Amino acid sequence: MTKVRFEEMFPWELARAMAAAPICYQPLGVLEWHGEQNAVGLDGIKAQAVCEAAARRSGGVVVPALWWGADEREDLPGGDYLTGGIERGERYHVPGSMFWIREHTFRDLLLDAWEAMRRRGFRAIVVVAGHWSPRGYLPTIRDAGAAFIEHHPGQGWVLLTDRDGMPDADFPYEHAAGGETSLLMAIRPDLVALEKTLETGRSLAADYAAEPRHLARRRDTSAKYIGLFSGVDGAANDPETSASAERGERLLDAIADRIAARATGLLADRTGAPARSGADPSPIPDGPA
Repeated sequence: MTKVRFEEMFPWELARAMAAAPICYQPLGVLEWHGEQNAVGLDGIKAQAVCEAAARRSGGVVVPALWWGADEREDLPGGDYLTGGIERGERYHVPGSMFWIREHTFRDLLLDAWEAMRRRGFRAIVVVAGHWSPRGYLPTIRDAGAAFIEHHPGQGWVLLTDRDGMPDADFPYEHAAGGETSLLMAIRPDLVALEKTLETGRSLAADYAAEPRHLARRRDTSAKYIGLFSGVDGAANDPETSASAERGERLLDAIADRIAARATGLLADRTGAPARSGADPSPIPDGPA
């Protein structure tokens, strides 16, 4: 398979790849609860896999995923605070969630990273966010992108999520449900344990001995799942019944095709080079679904 990870390339491989297609893919994700059934790095893992699959279609290289980011913050009496949508919804620090940094820190980190990519010679920067929070996370990335483009008007830059351009029927706006779980099953099946989905207060209770609020939430809530949003009415997107590696493979292929097409179009706009054959020319809208 074509080598696309920046950190694994020899210098001459990087030079050859950039001569062919000076596209830099940047996957973004967070370390966050995605149910009992998924590894906490789901967002970044899927963003990395999507970027690698897209780069094999369009050319270009993929830098390592960035796991830290801004999100909403809710200050509590006594000086403590909650961060991120899942914690706010559950009213406690959900096990596995640890990614929050201040908005200005996140913004400056992104700007410095993109400046390094620009100076190295990448004409198109494609940022792929696997975390979709509209409160703090995506707005900060967009704000940084606007400032970057204003300062470098000839530079190609775009922010996409892995859901952009995908029909809701295939991949609804969700969290840790059938679509995201399917993607992880296709990418890293060893990081999905569907049999643990509802085991918080049962077979996993001993593991959560030091997390009494988590056990209490599972015991007291009438909700079927903790911190899981299916995005549809009924059970059509439940991870237990709708997640599969086959579904994940279909999603991964469709997402990679669309993002690769956007990347080749972005590069062509800056260089006048034709888009590589085989890419899906259909447009992908910017911003969250």
